[in-house]
Amino acid sequence: MTPDRGPLLRWVLLVATAYLVQVGVVVDLSIFGVHPDLMLLVAASAGIVAGPARGAEVGFASGLLADLVLQGPLGTTALAYAVVGFGAGAVGEALMRTSRAISVAVVTAASAAGTLLYALLGQLLGQRTLSDPRLWSIVAIVALCNAALCLPALAASRWAEGEGLRTGVG
Repeated sequence: MTPDRGPLLRWVLLVATAYLVQVGVVVDLSIFGVHPDLMLLVAASAGIVAGPARGAEVGFASGLLADLVLQGPLGTTALAYAVVGFGAGAVGEALMRTSRAISVAVVTAASAAGTLLYALLGQLLGQRTLSDPRLWSIVAIVALCNAALCLPALAASRWAEGEGLRTGVG
């Protein structure tokens, strides 16, 4: 019996599209020198929609692509985003019911946590990321921008997982 490759192809398409939009468009849109992180957003959305395992898989793939354009040790972003995807999925499964507001809150918290985790991992690997005076503004801007973009990201994640583009909760 052949496994259904539809969800895999849709996830690859979603992650690749997010990456192209990130490096082609979003990188030029900045608020106080900080831009939204679509790859982190996709990881958190994947976890909420499809669970911890899928969140970790999508987070790792998204982070590995993001590592290609970031300065620093390869794999740092991949590890951080895999943990975020898994964590968002675990929180999503722990909640009995999720509403739009709860989904936005989880994505916001996951984006803040992912940005801080990336800074912590960078610090452990010899970068001066935790001592950056802009760290808290970076965390806040990334989290708020990703919160603003999370409902379309959740819809795209439901599509990638094969749940269809329904209107409703995350």
